[in-house]
Amino acid sequence: CSPAPIVGIIESSDSSSVEAAWKTIKNQTHLSGTPLNATRHGKPFISEDPVSIGRRCVFYPFMFCVKDDTKGDNSTGSVNIIEASLGGLPYIDQGLRNTFFDTELGPASGTILATGLQQLQQDHESGARKLAAVALSILQTTLEHLEDPIGLESPWWQKTCLAAWHLWKNGRPSMDAAIVSFLLLVLSEVSNVLSRDNVDNEPSKRLCIQNAFDNVQQMIRSYTPRISQNLASHMLSKGENNRSKRNKFIILTLSCSSTIRECIVQSALASGAPLINIHVLESRPLFEGVSMAASIISSFEALQTPRPQVRVTIFTDASVAQAAMGVDLLLLGADRIAADGSVSNKTGSLPAALMVQHMAPSAETIVVSEIYKVATEPSNQHNVENNEASEVTDAWKQNNKVKGLDIVQDRLESDDAGHGQSTVNVQNVYFEWVPPSLINTYICEDGLKTPEDFQRQAQWVSEQCEVYFGIC
Repeated sequence: CSPAPIVGIIESSDSSSVEAAWKTIKNQTHLSGTPLNATRHGKPFISEDPVSIGRRCVFYPFMFCVKDDTKGDNSTGSVNIIEASLGGLPYIDQGLRNTFFDTELGPASGTILATGLQQLQQDHESGARKLAAVALSILQTTLEHLEDPIGLESPWWQKTCLAAWHLWKNGRPSMDAAIVSFLLLVLSEVSNVLSRDNVDNEPSKRLCIQNAFDNVQQMIRSYTPRISQNLASHMLSKGENNRSKRNKFIILTLSCSSTIRECIVQSALASGAPLINIHVLESRPLFEGVSMAASIISSFEALQTPRPQVRVTIFTDASVAQAAMGVDLLLLGADRIAADGSVSNKTGSLPAALMVQHMAPSAETIVVSEIYKVATEPSNQHNVENNEASEVTDAWKQNNKVKGLDIVQDRLESDDAGHGQSTVNVQNVYFEWVPPSLINTYICEDGLKTPEDFQRQAQWVSEQCEVYFGIC
């Protein structure tokens, strides 16, 4: 698509730079009724104020495309866009360069990064930790194709930080807390090894960089057993304090996660109950709960005998009150954690926590997660991820008993809105927030945590972002 640069100002009433960008588009173009997509964030930068001589401003570049014209992250032809004459305005040229990153990284690394961003954006099955591991692999491959000499004082390092920034901001915003934390860890390791005097040639530098990435990936792989073992220790300590023999133990969970699965197994064994009832919400629209049920059964059947008897019951999301009745434990994961202890997880988590509070008030609600999923922003400043309506409507189409489906489909996102025509909108929000008031315990890779621990982690992330990314 051809570029059409516009410039606006962030006012005190704007909650964010992206809100100001949307407002600028509405005020300066005729696209207010056109379906647009904020395709990519560009890295912010400081430049001379185009209006007031001698004053410097922070610029926040964005790329918006008409939805019908783009699929995912599309940067085709960006080199030509940068080279086109745009009136010789330096802040526009810099904004384009910070958005269309292949002009800075080079065509090979730029293509790898753009393809990797698309992979992150389109992966609706993997959890935050797995996506963070994927982001690290994308960054590592991107760096392997940079043509600059490796060094902290060379353009190579600036390009490394630029690529990491784009993976954070343009990969998967709803899971960017884990992505940026692990990117910061690897940037710190790379910076440390390249600062040593004995790393003075390209082969040794490349080997050190590879080892840095391997170390962080190994750390990521270690979290599931560490978290599940910490949960088992917590359950055993509670059992010793209660001194009561359980005949059965009932667990409620939702979605599909290898960490949750292992935690279910460990908590069930730690309970000492001969009968384990596991209630799993089906987790629409992709029905991850069905996959979770199968995974739980396989894990228990792989245990040596004697083992507890396990009964898995799959509940519809709408029957969460029935699923919560009489449970002993609600086990939730986290895709991100706010500094106040609020947890963003699969949609259905909040109703589950609320129902457990009312239907099983003596039950414990436990969140299991890595500490590196803590985000810097409060929960009310995080983006809402509303995904394709087709994921919801496809299930309707497979059921020939759904009446009126043809009318609903005909009105979906109709262009006749405002002309007397009724319209239908399908919401497919993947994640929602559970407040800390509904959570009893947080268990991470190094033990039990409190909101105070999350506040310290959020501060660490903020400080590291300033070190490696500057203005974010």
